Amino acid sequence: MRKERIKKEFLSIAELAKYSGISERTLRNLLKDPLNPIPNFRIGSAGRIIKIKRADFDLWMESQRTGTGNSIDDVIAEMLR
Repeated sequence: MRKERIKKEFLSIAELAKYSGISERTLRNLLKDPLNPIPNFRIGSAGRIIKIKRADFDLWMESQRTGTGNSIDDVIAEMLR
């Protein structure tokens, strides 16, 4: 019998580190970025359990792309967000 693999929609920091190739420490810092944090869910009364939706992370990564030839107006608008 073949074991089916379930593709997780929500990842822990450790799982996201393996998925992305970014260290856990860097990911934790990026969760707290004041301008563009990684979207996440904090679960539990103290919010200690952190889960990141894979699709949200992928979109966030796309927003980090450089060299897109943005105009100065786009850069300023992004900084003001």
